[in-house]
Amino acid sequence: MVGVSTAIALARRGADVVLIDRRAPGRETSFGNAGVIQREGVHPYLFPRSLSKLIAYALNRRTEAHYHLSSLPAVAPFLWRYFRASNPGSARRTYEANIPLFGGCLDAHADLAAEAGAEELIAKKGWLRVFRSDAALRAVAGELAELEGLGLSVSTPDAAALAALEPHLKTDRLAGAVHYEDPWTCSDPGALTGAYARLFERLGGETVERNVAGLGRDGDGWRVETDHGPVAAGAAVLAAGPWSKALLEPLGLNLPMGIKRGYHRHYAPAGNGYLTRTIVDDEHGFVMAPMARGVRVTSGAEFARHDAPPTPVQLDRAMPHARALFDLDEAVDDEAWMGARPVFPDMLPVMGEAPGLPGLWLNFGHGHQGFTLGPVAGRLVAAMMTGQSPDFDPVPYRAGRFS
Repeated sequence: MVGVSTAIALARRGADVVLIDRRAPGRETSFGNAGVIQREGVHPYLFPRSLSKLIAYALNRRTEAHYHLSSLPAVAPFLWRYFRASNPGSARRTYEANIPLFGGCLDAHADLAAEAGAEELIAKKGWLRVFRSDAALRAVAGELAELEGLGLSVSTPDAAALAALEPHLKTDRLAGAVHYEDPWTCSDPGALTGAYARLFERLGGETVERNVAGLGRDGDGWRVETDHGPVAAGAAVLAAGPWSKALLEPLGLNLPMGIKRGYHRHYAPAGNGYLTRTIVDDEHGFVMAPMARGVRVTSGAEFARHDAPPTPVQLDRAMPHARALFDLDEAVDDEAWMGARPVFPDMLPVMGEAPGLPGLWLNFGHGHQGFTLGPVAGRLVAAMMTGQSPDFDPVPYRAGRFS
């Protein structure tokens, strides 16, 4: 989503753009998310500091987080930086930097979806966050107040209102819910990304499917090395998501990016049941999202090497809790899908020119929010690349903040 959106923004500004991807656009990380265009998502996902939770995480007993013991030497440096950055001061800076980013996400998607002819993939009903205790519901009161202060619509429906919103949701074990009313949801994130990619081609852009082996200087410009020969250009944008760090390091730029792996699987609703909104269960670390293929159940975060074998144990742990909320039949996928989210310790992306590497631009590390922020991020980077004034201050997202 980030790469395609950046390509569109550049093409609209008159640039000659080639989009290089190892697969058709929208078949990697942007394929497997929960499909929420998360207008309210200004609060960062922080590393927990509760001792009881940390002990449970260390024992690998939680559904929302899992790690590979064999990968700990590789992922521990990022986890330590992530833990250190999850303090009130850093969280507040991330929150403030997120406000202008998320503020334009709906308009930016609306613009692309309309021109791409993909509006039927988007629903505008918000999403529901469910709680099993009054204490958990009270704990988000401050967050909800901040969202209302930003002009967003949130409500806490009572049992009757919740039943009206989602008649087939089993609410007998719930203490309550929050309805985030502004966000949009997508019934097929991969298809929406693909529709945007076709729009890019109609704008005169070229898409090529090649494996990228590296980046290098080419006179005053840049050269992308691929398995079918090089592609040269005056400037390059690195928007390779979880693969971005490995492509940067040979150029001498080592950024503290980590990876949160995640899984999903689709299930048929039982009987005549249906969901019309995405349901998020924080306590048990999963999401249920109505999709074209069925109800998509997504897992929490897994910390492991990017190339480690899949271990979808979080989905197995989540399924009894998911079925306690909504009647699900058998899986319609043969196996769970796995993807990887690129994240930085402060939960902000890197967007802007690479330090010490003129002509190489960075646009990655959007964590859980790449699907939401792709069109906004593309506009921001394209404006900077073409010498135009961006819509908001890009300083908080510079790679130099990690110097």
